[in-house]
This record gives sequence, structure tokens and C-alpha cells, in this order.
Amino acid sequence: MQQGIAVLRKQRRRRFVAKGVAFAVASGVCYGLYTAFLTLAETQGVWGSWLGGSEWGGGSPLSAFSVTFALAALAAGINDLISGIWSLAGCVKNGQLGDLCKTVRTKPGRVMILCAAIGGPFATIAYVVALNSATAAGNPGVIVPIAALNCAIGTILGRILFKQRLAAHKVAGVLTCLVAAGVIGGTSFAHMGPEALFGCLFAFLAAFGWGFEGCVAGFGTMLIDYRIGIAIRQVTAGALELAIMFPILATVGGGAACASSMLVAALTDPAMLVFAISGLFAMPAFSFWYKGNSMCGTALGMACNGMYAFWGPFFIWIVLGVLGVGGMSADYPPLSLAQWIGALVMIAGIFCIAIDPVAAVSGWMKGRSDHE
Repeated sequence: MQQGIAVLRKQRRRRFVAKGVAFAVASGVCYGLYTAFLTLAETQGVWGSWLGGSEWGGGSPLSAFSVTFALAALAAGINDLISGIWSLAGCVKNGQLGDLCKTVRTKPGRVMILCAAIGGPFATIAYVVALNSATAAGNPGVIVPIAALNCAIGTILGRILFKQRLAAHKVAGVLTCLVAAGVIGGTSFAHMGPEALFGCLFAFLAAFGWGFEGCVAGFGTMLIDYRIGIAIRQVTAGALELAIMFPILATVGGGAACASSMLVAALTDPAMLVFAISGLFAMPAFSFWYKGNSMCGTALGMACNGMYAFWGPFFIWIVLGVLGVGGMSADYPPLSLAQWIGALVMIAGIFCIAIDPVAAVSGWMKGRSDHE
């Protein structure tokens, strides 16, 4: 009797973990789609003329500083705020608006606000700067695997900040990720020039910010419903990016009048429809990450989410190339062969950080023998 109950519990636990893995994998897919539609949005309407230094237009009417940093803050803020609005709509639908208001005043809620401050104004803006720079060089997908280093960086930061033990398989996984990133970055610089190096640098800064966010979020995400957590994160991040970071960066680049005119032009441009789609995918990209982490563990959840090292370039190729709506040819390669291999090697390194391969194989062999 007791043995039968133990078997049922084990099966139930496996199904629970498998469901968490499915959420985490789905978050990586949604992250790739969010990246593709965000990149597409910045090729449409007024954005095409603003980013005139890219292959889609002539000269930009904005200063180089505004094109590089102010537009990144504006795009990140619009995307995150729309994502937050989608998340709030989900909370209203599920009758969680009251719980959300109560959660904001708790310690886990404040941790989520801190995560938003780290992952939004810093990491997301750096990510969009990297995307725009790589787009100007003709290949936006190349920086995505570099940003996927957040898992490896989070592991290193966990060791430094929280004295977490680094097992041999984690060290091997981190080194694998760094080597893969070096291959991707090196080949990018060789084929695309200094713009690729600039983009890879900011992609690395984004990975650092998201890795730090992952360390801090471990506490809050275990105690907050994932739908409430993502609403807090995205609304806070979008508000900080649009209300603080964008005005500051736009004013530095062109003055206060320039900041207000850019904001009005962006909010009234048809490209907002594409931002609505990117924000829609950004919502599950983060909320499924939180949900998956709480079900299958942070390490395995981050590993499955880290598969966007592949999904990001893939969906950029589909949306901007194959569908022919982003100004690129259908046969353009989002990554070279060496870079595709590097992205896959990085995914293997991420899984090596999350799971001890030797222990996993031993456990599988033991489970198989017990079953027989």
C-alpha cells in the first residue's frame, strides 16, 4: 500500500516538473517571438526614418546619441508598458486585481519592483541598443545568443553574492557558454565590423542585468503568482523606461522639446500595432519563465528559457526575412553556420549549468533498472 502511494507521488512529481519544463521552454519561444516583433516594429513608420543609419533608410534626423540610446529607451518602454497592460488585463480577467494591489505592499512585491528596475531600465534598454546596432550592421539576430549568457552570469553572480557552491558541471557549463559567446562575437566582428562589437558589448550588459535579476528574483517569484509577478514587473519597468530613462536620454541627445515630439510621434504611429504584438509575446516570455522556475527549479527553468539563443535568430529570420515585411531578403542568414553551431553549443552549456550530466545519466540508468 505504502509502496503504491510512493510510486503515485513520484509520478505526480514527474508530471509537475515536466509541466514546469514545458512552461520554461514556451517562455524561450515567446522570447524569440517578442525579439522578432520588437525588431520589426523599429523598421516601420517613423522608426524607419529615425533609425535612418540602418539599411532601411537614409540619414536620420536625430543625433547619433538619440538614435543609439534614446530610441532604445523609447522602444523598450513602449514594449514593456504594453506588456504590462496585457498582464493587467489578465489579472482583471482572473479576478486578481485586488491581490495585485495587496502584493505590491509586501516584501516579495517590493523584490519584484527591484527586479523590474534591474531588468528594465538597465538590461532591456541595453538589449534594444544591441538589437538596433546589429540591425544597422545588417544582422539583428547575432546579439541574441550573447544576451542568453544571463544564465551563466547569474550562476557566477550567485557564487559571488550569495556564496552558492559551484559544482564542476556548472563551471564546465559556464566555460562552454563563454567559449560559444566568444566564437559568435568573434565571427560577428570579422564579417560585420565594429557595429557588431558594439552590439555584442551591450548584449553582454543585458545578460549581466538579467543574470542579476534572476538572482534577486529567486525569492519573490516563489511567493507570488506568476501572473501577478509579471504585471508588477512589466508595468514598473515600462513606467521607469518611459517616464525617467527616455526623457533623460532624449534631452541629452536633442533637448526637452525633442523628447516630447518623439514620444508623441511614436505613440501615434501605426508601428504601435506591431509593438502591441511584441508586448503580447513579452508577457508570457517573462511570466512563463517565472512559472516554469517555480515548478521545475530555477536552474532548469533558466536553462530551458535560455534556448532563446536559438529561437531569437530563428524568428527574426522568419518574421523579417521569410515573411518579407522587415526589409530583408528571404534567404538572408540570421547567423552564419559557425554562429548557429555556437548558439547550439551555448544551449548545451546552459543545460550543463542546470543539470549534472553524470548524475542525470546515472539516475536514468538506475530508474530503468528499477523499472525492469
